Amino acid sequence: MRIFKQWVLAIALYLALVVEGTLSVYLQPALTYQHGRAGLLLLPIAVLIIAYEDERNEKEIWLALAAGVVADLYFWGIIGIYTFILPALSAFGRWYARVFPELFVFRLLGNIVAITVSCLYTWLVFRLIGWTDLTLKAIGFSLLYTAGWTTGISLATYWLWAKLARSYPFLVDLDNYRY
Repeated sequence: MRIFKQWVLAIALYLALVVEGTLSVYLQPALTYQHGRAGLLLLPIAVLIIAYEDERNEKEIWLALAAGVVADLYFWGIIGIYTFILPALSAFGRWYARVFPELFVFRLLGNIVAITVSCLYTWLVFRLIGWTDLTLKAIGFSLLYTAGWTTGISLATYWLWAKLARSYPFLVDLDNYRY
């Protein structure tokens, strides 16, 4: 069971992926509004919070990459968007945790900015390959709505991801540090 503790974050991210997909189906009326649609984005928020809480563990970027590949295959069927975004969010979170104070308000603002930029990047990629025809005005309203959802999800789940990241760092054997 000792090896299991090293993989708790990976299992939790997989469960977050499944919960995000399930909730996206059932919360679709709440996520859709007059000018567009917001994203639930539970997985990117989780990756950011993990990076904030354990910014010294370089293995978590590999965890984000693996989670990105699995998320891309789960949501889109091709490898691409999350494979790039999740490691970038993890790297941003590690940098942000080192530069800004360790206050919840700053972490919440970091989440909002990072998730908004990642949604803008996703829109840009989808626009370039022709998967969407949303205008910049429509994506602007969608980004505001997504920022609201990001705030709510961050407030609701921050304690869980922070506790998991501190208690079960990815691929770190904590038994080596016990007396």
